[in-house]
Amino acid sequence: MAGGEGEVSACALEEVSVLSSIYCGHEEFHILHQSDEGLSVQINIHAGGDQGPVVALLFHVPPSYPSCPPQISVSSTALSKSQCQNIRKKLLERAAALPPQPMIHQLVQDFQQQYVQMMKESRDSVKEVHHEDLDHWVSVLLLDHIRSENRYVGRLRRWCQQLQITGTLLLGRTILVVLLGARADIKSFCQCLKTEKVDVDSSGKKCKDED
Repeated sequence: MAGGEGEVSACALEEVSVLSSIYCGHEEFHILHQSDEGLSVQINIHAGGDQGPVVALLFHVPPSYPSCPPQISVSSTALSKSQCQNIRKKLLERAAALPPQPMIHQLVQDFQQQYVQMMKESRDSVKEVHHEDLDHWVSVLLLDHIRSENRYVGRLRRWCQQLQITGTLLLGRTILVVLLGARADIKSFCQCLKTEKVDVDSSGKKCKDED
């Protein structure tokens, strides 16, 4: 039953006593403030398990608790500001959806589930980027000759644009083309180079690079 106006409810005090027994590790549970405006407790929890980073969950319990849910703050040196804000938002939504009964322990458990899911999504995102990186290849091609430079370079540029790959032509004693792009697109570029007439031979006739 809630206490009078401006008093912390007996229900909240009983819950705090239970929480202090559950979170009894070193520096794990603190009562930061208690007054007519309510009380504030902080639980320093290892996110995702005993080896996880420490995350501070601060709950401000108003006199009308649990009829009104607690205010929540989330902080950790191991998490970004946006990650803490995202966790806080989800915990507040969860608190608003719970029935009006002691809920702090439930919210801490919900935080653990949120953290595990957040880390899983983060790992999946890294894997996805890694796979995308693996799909990009660098290929160096040795060209036999370039007699009609305008024609040859124009054709190479057009293929790069069509296949959406990056190409760099290096002219010197040896003629090289450096390609960066998806493996399949680079293969298509090489196929074009082998099958299309991109240059002229010594007699001025159109020819393939290998002719």
